[in-house]
Amino acid sequence: MMESIAAASMSMSQAQFAAAYDTAIMKKSMDSMESQAETLINDMLAAVPAPSQYGFDVYG
Repeated sequence: MMESIAAASMSMSQAQFAAAYDTAIMKKSMDSMESQAETLINDMLAAVPAPSQYGFDVYG
């Protein structure tokens, strides 16, 4: 009886650890993707020329 309780406790502890590990890995990958997205957005914004000080297109 005690062995089955100990085994159930160990399996529950392992499951909790696995769930916490999976959550930590997912959070790390999401943080990485967020950082990549911010970098991409900043690069895209830097590639756009500044708006003209005039109210019309001076390149036309």
